[in-house]
Amino acid sequence: MSLENQYRELFDKEIVQKSKGIIFSFCPIKNKYQFNPYAHAVSESAVEDLATLMRHNLLFYAFGEEEVVRLYQEDLFESLENAAKYAYKQRLPKRADITDGLPSEALLDLLIQIYNPNAYKLAVRTILRQDDNNEIKGYDLSYFTKDQTGVSLWLGQAKLGGKDYCKSSISKDLLSKYTKEYLAKQIYFICDKRIEITDDAKEILAAINRINAIMIDKDDSRRIDALIEHFQKSNIKIRIPCLLAYGENSVYFDAKDIFDKIQIEVESIRQYYAKQAYSFEQIAPEIIFYIFPIESVERLRDKERGFYAGLC
Repeated sequence: MSLENQYRELFDKEIVQKSKGIIFSFCPIKNKYQFNPYAHAVSESAVEDLATLMRHNLLFYAFGEEEVVRLYQEDLFESLENAAKYAYKQRLPKRADITDGLPSEALLDLLIQIYNPNAYKLAVRTILRQDDNNEIKGYDLSYFTKDQTGVSLWLGQAKLGGKDYCKSSISKDLLSKYTKEYLAKQIYFICDKRIEITDDAKEILAAINRINAIMIDKDDSRRIDALIEHFQKSNIKIRIPCLLAYGENSVYFDAKDIFDKIQIEVESIRQYYAKQAYSFEQIAPEIIFYIFPIESVERLRDKERGFYAGLC
């Protein structure tokens, strides 16, 4: 069995099957941008159930596909709770407090892997270090998909908090982090730091690294143009998944009304971004907004029963 199939089998067993009844996906809506709506279940423990699933996903978020398969083959962990604690303490950098961005990143990673089963890591962000010894900054995740239409790079951003904060922060990211200059800087940074990743990812990054090496003594403008030209010639597309996970308890007052409530949320987000104009020179990315109202962000982050339970 291939590495990809082994990894998918493990992820399906440990995460996908357990997500049923916890996370619900609705039909995406396409307009100027694409909007993918989600909701969690309606129950007294629904938020905590979602938090547990996100915590269990830390193993799959913080390690490469080959690493995950090897760790399972070595039977290293007693449970996913044990694996999550290991990932949090050994792989993930220490952050300020429980208001950090880890839960939003873990949730976006979870949604990408569940609903895009052919998505694989382009790099394991959590072990890449920049000059200040922090994990690589920039995009909150980097995945790729490869199918009959070509290769797509998934470069995502994730926000968890109040609705206005999520909307405005994602908008700022789209304005500042998806220029060709920013894109080239981040991609060139990771292209020669690949670790245990799939053969397709190695091939994609090796091709980019060759450009990086050939153009190393050229000015920034020529280096950037060379990368963009490679994307165009190789039919490599850019997808930008943007997670807005915000507190909105009114959505969950009545289970039978959730679909209508989610439609209202999607429309309010759509109207906000319809007014925004994002211009990407030489790049025509597909922007996908992941809209996920949460009954209580505070409960989701909680140290006792939420995402951080048993980690801190």
